[in-house]
Amino acid sequence: MKKGFTLVEMLAVIALIVVIVGFATPAIMNKINSEKSKLSDALNETVKAAANLYVKKNIYGDQMEHYIKFKTLVDSDLLDGSILKDYPNYCVKATYISNQYEFEVVTSCVEG
Repeated sequence: MKKGFTLVEMLAVIALIVVIVGFATPAIMNKINSEKSKLSDALNETVKAAANLYVKKNIYGDQMEHYIKFKTLVDSDLLDGSILKDYPNYCVKATYISNQYEFEVVTSCVEG
């Protein structure tokens, strides 16, 4: 008697592996995207906090809008310079509403 697997057995094992990978891949990708989103939320909050400190130190009056470049926050020692590698042209839009500023990270701006 010969030792080994038949072609049908090999195909069945390969098909089973394909099915398992097919079910596992979306779950893994969802987990990865979820973790990236959490990092993005944390980064957003850090940048907004830095912008808030910058506004308190450098902006006087109650103008309606200011755009603060990430580079300006780095130059003011409010953010680590490594952020500019991934977000070189990003900035924070600071909008004065109801006696306080609200902050939003945007992809481009005019410094003001």
